[in-house]
Amino acid sequence: MAKYIVDPKLLSKEKPKKAKKLVETPIEKKEKKLKNANKFSDNYEESLIRQLFEEKNKKIESIDSSSLQELKDEIWVHHKRNNAEWDVPIDEKIEYFDSELSYEITGYRPITMEQGLDFNPTPFREMAIKFQTTGKYTEFPNGSVPNKKFWIREMDRIKNGLTIGKYRITGDHYYFLNYYRMQTVLEDATAGTGREYNFPSFLSKQYEWFHYVEMAEKLGLNVGALKGRGVNNLLSL
Repeated sequence: MAKYIVDPKLLSKEKPKKAKKLVETPIEKKEKKLKNANKFSDNYEESLIRQLFEEKNKKIESIDSSSLQELKDEIWVHHKRNNAEWDVPIDEKIEYFDSELSYEITGYRPITMEQGLDFNPTPFREMAIKFQTTGKYTEFPNGSVPNKKFWIREMDRIKNGLTIGKYRITGDHYYFLNYYRMQTVLEDATAGTGREYNFPSFLSKQYEWFHYVEMAEKLGLNVGALKGRGVNNLLSL
């Protein structure tokens, strides 16, 4: 009689169990994600930023000086020209407006905490100051020749701007400073009080803005700007 070797596993009545495939619920996934996130230390973000900067510096150091200068010239098209009257001369293509540079196309020169410290805004507000003092722009009677010459001069300034010394404001800016009145807040005002209609003060950022707008007009380009809610829009002037 033939004998056979039988596998004991085949004699077992119980079939081998298949491993169940675990399906994570959205909540379990979220908890797992949060659990893994907590593995990072408190200064993980700072360490990652430091690591990225170190890698960037290594790449820069590996570039020779001539290649680095070419890279800078490619990225920063406009730059300071210490031996020239204008940083961006009128024959140079304007890729962007940099408020730290001077532009011949509109006569813009920077007025910042470091530059333009010799700038005096008072002469540019002559008409506003006179109206505040006397209640009128000119003493010449209406219809007289001096009166007509006065308004012809003012219309030219409103159209073409005004240059005093080496600084120029645009025509729109001249009108804004001398003929536009707005609600201003007095220095000792409290909440809900202390407002009056008055001529605007000279602000360097508005000076930049008017030059930026005129530059776009001269180049045949549009102007785009982001402003906060409730901030007056100078484009409407």
